[in-house]
Amino acid sequence: MAAEDGVTTCKSEQNDGNNATPLPQLPPGLQRVLPRTIPGPVSPQNKGALDWGWQGLVAYGAQTTVVVVDPATLQCAQTLTKHRAHVVKVRWRKTRHYHQLSAPYSPVLASADASGTILVWEVTKAEVTATLTEGTKPVLELEWLGGSDGSEHLLAALHPPYSLVVWDTRHNTRLWKKSYTETLTTFHFDPFHTSKMAFLCSGGCVLFVEDFSLTRCPSSNGRKFYVSTPRASPGKGGGGGGGGTAGQLSEERTSTRIRRKMRELVVGEAKPSRGDDGGGGGVSECLQLAYHRTVRDQLLLLYSREILILDLAINQTVGIIALDRNTSPFLQVWSCWQRDVVFSLHESGSVAAHFRRRLLPTPAPPPHPGTGTPPHLPEPGSEQYCEVAYDRKCHSEPLRLNRQTRPIGLTLDPVSECQMVMVLGDGRVVLKQVAPSPCPTTISSGTQSAGTPLFTPSAPSAPLPSLSSGPLPSAQPPPGAASTSSGLNIADNHFGGSGGSPTPSPVLTHPKTSLTDLVKPAWALADNVKDLGHRVSLRILMTGLMPAVAPPPLVMRSCPPLTTRNMAHYVPRLAAGTQSGLVQIFNVATGMLEREFALHTYPVRGVEWTSLTSILSFGHQPLTNSQGLVRNELVYTDILTGRSLTLRPNKTDETSIDMVRISYLKQYFIVVFRDDPFELWDARKLVPLRTMPRRFPRVTALEWSPTSHVKPPPRRDSDTLSQDTSGGKDSDGSTVTSPQADVSMSESLLSLTDVGNERGGGSIAKETFVFTDTEGQLYHFSVEGNVIKNGTKVPPDSQMSSITSIAWKSHEIVLGDSEGSLTVWDLKTRVSRHIATHRGWIRRVRFAPGRDNMKLLVLFADGVDVWDVREVVLLSQLKCPGDLVRVVDGDWAASDRPVLTTADGCIRVLDLGLTTSASPLTQYCTKEPLVSPYLLGGEAALNLRTLLTHQPWRPHYSLSFSTQDGFTPEQLCMVEVWLGRLGPGVREYLEGCNSTAQRALTTARLFGDQGELDFWTVAAHYLANPPLPHAKEEGSSSSSSSSSSSSVGSAELINLTDAASEKSGCSDDPHPPPHPPPHPTHLPTHPLETTYYNLCDAATYKHHELERLAIQESKNLEGGQRAALGRSLAMAGERDRAVRLLLDADAANNTLFYTDCLRACLLAATHHSPQAQSTIKLVATNLIAAGNVWEGVELLCLIGKAGDACRYLQSYGQWQQSVWLAKCALPVAESVDILRRWAQHLINTGGSKDLGVCVLLSIGSFGAAVEQLVQQHYHQRAALLLAAAQETHALPPTHHHHQHKPEQQSQQNQQSTSTLPQQNQTLPQPQKTTHTKPLEQTTSSPQQQNPNQQQQTNATTTTTTTQQTEQETVQQENATTTTTQHTVQQENATTTQQLLPPPVATASSFHLTSSSASQGLSPLLSSTSSVSSMTENIHRKYVLYLFSLGNRPAVSHFCRLMGEKGRTLLQELDALQ
Repeated sequence: MAAEDGVTTCKSEQNDGNNATPLPQLPPGLQRVLPRTIPGPVSPQNKGALDWGWQGLVAYGAQTTVVVVDPATLQCAQTLTKHRAHVVKVRWRKTRHYHQLSAPYSPVLASADASGTILVWEVTKAEVTATLTEGTKPVLELEWLGGSDGSEHLLAALHPPYSLVVWDTRHNTRLWKKSYTETLTTFHFDPFHTSKMAFLCSGGCVLFVEDFSLTRCPSSNGRKFYVSTPRASPGKGGGGGGGGTAGQLSEERTSTRIRRKMRELVVGEAKPSRGDDGGGGGVSECLQLAYHRTVRDQLLLLYSREILILDLAINQTVGIIALDRNTSPFLQVWSCWQRDVVFSLHESGSVAAHFRRRLLPTPAPPPHPGTGTPPHLPEPGSEQYCEVAYDRKCHSEPLRLNRQTRPIGLTLDPVSECQMVMVLGDGRVVLKQVAPSPCPTTISSGTQSAGTPLFTPSAPSAPLPSLSSGPLPSAQPPPGAASTSSGLNIADNHFGGSGGSPTPSPVLTHPKTSLTDLVKPAWALADNVKDLGHRVSLRILMTGLMPAVAPPPLVMRSCPPLTTRNMAHYVPRLAAGTQSGLVQIFNVATGMLEREFALHTYPVRGVEWTSLTSILSFGHQPLTNSQGLVRNELVYTDILTGRSLTLRPNKTDETSIDMVRISYLKQYFIVVFRDDPFELWDARKLVPLRTMPRRFPRVTALEWSPTSHVKPPPRRDSDTLSQDTSGGKDSDGSTVTSPQADVSMSESLLSLTDVGNERGGGSIAKETFVFTDTEGQLYHFSVEGNVIKNGTKVPPDSQMSSITSIAWKSHEIVLGDSEGSLTVWDLKTRVSRHIATHRGWIRRVRFAPGRDNMKLLVLFADGVDVWDVREVVLLSQLKCPGDLVRVVDGDWAASDRPVLTTADGCIRVLDLGLTTSASPLTQYCTKEPLVSPYLLGGEAALNLRTLLTHQPWRPHYSLSFSTQDGFTPEQLCMVEVWLGRLGPGVREYLEGCNSTAQRALTTARLFGDQGELDFWTVAAHYLANPPLPHAKEEGSSSSSSSSSSSSVGSAELINLTDAASEKSGCSDDPHPPPHPPPHPTHLPTHPLETTYYNLCDAATYKHHELERLAIQESKNLEGGQRAALGRSLAMAGERDRAVRLLLDADAANNTLFYTDCLRACLLAATHHSPQAQSTIKLVATNLIAAGNVWEGVELLCLIGKAGDACRYLQSYGQWQQSVWLAKCALPVAESVDILRRWAQHLINTGGSKDLGVCVLLSIGSFGAAVEQLVQQHYHQRAALLLAAAQETHALPPTHHHHQHKPEQQSQQNQQSTSTLPQQNQTLPQPQKTTHTKPLEQTTSSPQQQNPNQQQQTNATTTTTTTQQTEQETVQQENATTTTTQHTVQQENATTTQQLLPPPVATASSFHLTSSSASQGLSPLLSSTSSVSSMTENIHRKYVLYLFSLGNRPAVSHFCRLMGEKGRTLLQELDALQ
């Protein structure tokens, strides 16, 4: 009877012959095998080829393969296999651009290899969209340019030795190429300045470029600075300070040594001498260069034992993160953007988190105990030394690693920055997470630094067990604490929750999904921290591990094929044996490692399947003696239970096992030795049946027949059986018995009876096999029970050499020899055919599974062939190493899926053409579904974003969707799985939140949309904290000086020295505070992180600037840097500090000593001489006209004309400097006009329209922001912003025009039209003075005027006229300042009344607006009628946008809001369907 027929899973194959039965119906749960790659170990050349994208996927390089991992399920999501050299860099494309139908959500990845080839992938389809090459030189660094508008498709690549190339991946063209003069190794872009970047050079220097542009090649070769290697660690975190036992002299020496060390770190533009460099190499020893992502103008340099923090404004080191002696060296550093936190990877596999310490000035030298000064305060006028310091708050446990398993890199989740992935050298992927834990009441200084405790941004929603047992540590300032001379201030109640707050809403806990939600900034600590949050400690825990294929070489075997009897429980598995003795069981359909067994002490030489759930593996020790005797291991393993059994445990040294072959019915298996006769075993009872005599021919190749014969079982009479059945006879006549035990005939018959009962009706199956000997003769034997009967013997073929492999299927036998020839014997027709491949030694031949599937896999030493034996046609061919790396072993994973193990350690399932080992991501069979908005498709992802953000057409917000919402059933299933995987509390927060802005912000985090996240972070902050207070509040604060009136909203200022009490530590409050009030549905108010530097409120901005100036002041700057620092202090309102800085200069070493003294006198005089203001203003104007802009700006700031100074800076194109001056020296209301001009510049010049919109949000111009979004065709973002602004009453709601009477509508339109002139009257008017007229209010700019003519005009002006005009100017500016606070509110009201059609039924409805030209932005249309038609057109476009997404309920809702035109539009859309 024929054996069970295999089921062919290839749809393209058809059964041949008239008697072929049709394919059975496949079960729905059957796993389909597709081309894919199961990755193995990585190479040292893959170091640094690791990236976690905003798309939520991790990519890394494994040899020549790019592996994409889903960290949510720790599965290999995709493998990209087009590279022919080692992958050296992988980078995900940025997601800062606006996503719409023309730019949908799609995972785009760029990878570069050592041959210089850059491939851009569409990961979902595994397709290459762009191939970029610049010669054959490798790629040293790769980075996407996603900072500016429309540049998300540009890619920058660095090629050795000094070439920087910018590519347009959309058109496969090179924009420009720049060759520098230094040998470059890597680069990094400044996240705060799009035109700045830094290169790390191999010659011991850092190269700074400040003219980087997307459109043109940089003209300069950059500025070069040499850095000397650190010689000694100044202490943990770079902190100085002596111990109590060393005394004052020890503290003074320590502080002096640290300051001298800091000055020596950055030498300057000249190459350091050997003495300065400490005898070691320079920056060539630097491991990594990276800009700080949170602090502007700071650079991180990584060494093996230190991390240097450089301030690029003064080109000096301002901080050091140093290691202890026993700590493993640094390997990589990663700066976060949500908090000032630095993660470091160590060679031991440990990851540490370093949190920024609140800046504490250190007196140097310390005060004398008899002076009465508190210990935490310096003496008046004493020198202070400030530095940037970080405390290591948590670290993970080190891993047990060897040289082959050391980590190749670390990457952080850019969305949350709480998760990280580390790839080890053996290919394992380790997932770690920063997890908070409540901090106990008493904290030891060894584990938690007392000076910088960690607190959550908000109070816990429920009492924590660790906090209920005792009070929280307090941080009360000492009584009578005064401001330090450094003038550093910090916002007190930025985080809200202090006394006097309004009654909170019902509790709605915001989910803690990111680093921002876990820990608040250290600089925001105040004396009421216990009311704002609870103290926590952090831990870095390993939360997942994805294994990989063991190091090569590998031997493998696929499980028995799919048949009609096993398809209900069939799983396509593959067993792979390794050199270390492991046997790994893979699911080739999912690519997952299911089991791993340590079975052998020697390398595994082969694996065979005895059933779908059990294997036989064998191995032996390497040959060590001349006799060729080794110790063999033969192990049986049940892969479901893990039970293993050693079959030949007591064997001594013998010849090695060459092969093990199991019969097709899994009744027997034969163990073939190299120089000894083979053994026949019972595969069911696992006992030996017979050992062949020594004179038996030596076997070179063996194969069982796929056919068997069944006959009735014999009588159970032992007399009918020959005595010779229990063993064979040796050449000397002795009986050879089983080494384990004597096998009785009843056991043998019982095993055969079991087989017969299983196979059909109590019959016994006889199986046959063939083998060849060393002379090429072919032997045919049959096995029945333990009786082996000799059949026919075929003499050797003259055309064949030594036979190396045999394959038998149906009536075809294929033999392969050592010279590359194939012989096909047809047993029916008794015809043989010869095929000469001319490819050398044939290692293995195997038939594909499936009935009538006569495809043959031929494995050579240099590749693989696939033949159709029936037609004798070569179907496909693969040659190594041209097409693929060297193939180690091969088999069939399915009827049309060859599977190969390669020398790089990968297991590759290929298509029948041997061309690809990857498939579209959505077609893979996975253990857990792979779901992501980036995998849904363009329309479905955008529709999901719309539904998550706002649902005005539903009575209640809900996350239950149906096909009516625009999803197909497959997409709806993916959406439900994705929603089910949301973090804890995220689903509840979305359904319970009543803020459109917060819901949009949460949606942006879930989607990993960087552009939406930045926009809604700024929008949500300023919607909850309006940048301009009410009129009465502004009036009360406008009388204060510019330096003290920089508070915004509820922000107050406290002294930095309050942190000194926190440093002492852990004093317990005897009265624990009550439970904090419940949170409203909005997030607690807190300042923006310094990542959004220019968008921060004035108080936060000025605090960080004063902190930076204090650090620079303690560095003892000289020359031009000292002059620039003094100018900055003076303009920021710190005149006393500026005077002290200028007077403390050393006369011997300072070439500008005389000038500094005069400037100090001027600063001191103008502070008490208002009569000289007019003269100073005249001098300032002349200086600016002569080109000395900063000198003139400084003089204007001295006399309180910072607003004019900002306008001069803007007229000279120094926009960033004008923003700095406006935020540091101007009241909030007066700085609005400066920031509005900057926003207009950003939008009109096309530098960054998105940033310009965010600037408008930061000054409260929500109407203008909506207008600009409409102009950029960001329809959904504009509509959401308007809805959010109306919820917070930042914009007044309007009413639908069809709900008003005609006279009411006419009156409303008339009122809207009459608002324009009124708004124009409130804008600041041009000044009428002669000498101090701002540049933008004159008929020509200073650049256009003749300098001689201007100087002559200034000289003819008298002092009396100047004083009169000065008084007029002061009065006019006071009036301007008083009315400026109402400008933004009037602009918002005017914008809403003019541009929004009278339509709105509810405050949550969408309306698109456009502001007037009086806001400084060019209007979309000129007349009121045109504005009305424009708004209707935008509504129409938005309805069409929703219609293209298939969201029928949303389309119907907005058409109803549009009135009669909406109904007509809805009818037209219905007709299209």
